[in-house]
Amino acid sequence: MSSPRVLRKLRFLPLAALLFVTAFSIYVVAEVQYRGVYRTDSMAFTHYASQLWIFPSWNPYGSDLQKALEMFSVDIDYVTLKPDGDFITNLNYPALHLLIFTPFVFFGLQDMRWVTFAFEVAAILILYYWSPEETRPLVLIPFFAGADLSINFTAGCLGDILWVLPLIITALYIESPLISGLSYGLASAVKQEPWILLPFLLTWTWKSTRDTQTKKFRTTTTFLAAAATAFLIPNVPFIIKNPNAWLSDVTTPLSGDLIVVSQGISTLSQTGLLPLSRSFYFTLAASVFFFLLINYNLYFEELKNTLWAFPAVIMWFTPRGLQNYFIYMIPLCLAASVKLYKESQMGEKM
Repeated sequence: MSSPRVLRKLRFLPLAALLFVTAFSIYVVAEVQYRGVYRTDSMAFTHYASQLWIFPSWNPYGSDLQKALEMFSVDIDYVTLKPDGDFITNLNYPALHLLIFTPFVFFGLQDMRWVTFAFEVAAILILYYWSPEETRPLVLIPFFAGADLSINFTAGCLGDILWVLPLIITALYIESPLISGLSYGLASAVKQEPWILLPFLLTWTWKSTRDTQTKKFRTTTTFLAAAATAFLIPNVPFIIKNPNAWLSDVTTPLSGDLIVVSQGISTLSQTGLLPLSRSFYFTLAASVFFFLLINYNLYFEELKNTLWAFPAVIMWFTPRGLQNYFIYMIPLCLAASVKLYKESQMGEKM
């Protein structure tokens, strides 16, 4: 019932209100419901690894980080297990995952959930202000349509938003091989999920370059070199210290003997309906990966903007297909949708 002039002045209130409610809800869940303890071993291991890296500069790769489970009172239900019941106690993420926390650990921050919340706010603000003004209220809906993406996963100590933020930049600036390459390399230096996108991004870069083969090669090489540089810079110190330990730890999600747990197709084995092996699911996921890659190359013009959903589709077939593997694709698909809308608006004006 307010006038358009008043509404325009108050157009930022929904964003501010939602961010305030999110911060307050995360505080209630983390500090009141969970009483300040970490709910997942991943956050505990990364926090402890950051401490080892600073004091006294030990190499966390190749180290047994089981002490972190007791330090941060991790619930046994949220510890990654092997089929024999033993714990996974190594750091199984690339180095930027722990380096992001390192300065906050150095200055004494006790709860890294607030670091991940800051990344979440940054992701929301980037998409909000990058969007055309008429679509900004719509951009907020996917983040706050459910409590998991905006509240529960952050309060529950999941750090996936750390790689989602640079990957949003990749989606928004995909035409710039240097910017998108650097941001993609940073995302890949945080966690392994973005690795799945590499062949699809290379295909996008090659096929979207409207020029000679030489120009296509130069653009694709620029993207690949920028991505490799951004990935290696945070990882090289640890690779130099102990290359075998780094490689073994980082490839644990692929080569480690982890229990089958999933919200994907391997639920069939998890519930005992079909006792299929991990190798079966890996083969199935690899088949889906190559099926998507072949079709993405064959029907590129029709599928070019769908690549951001592919990791979720592929990981649905893996032996470990947890909800966070899927739900964090939402901001990436949202970024691609906003970008597509802006391009269509520019096309209409021309």
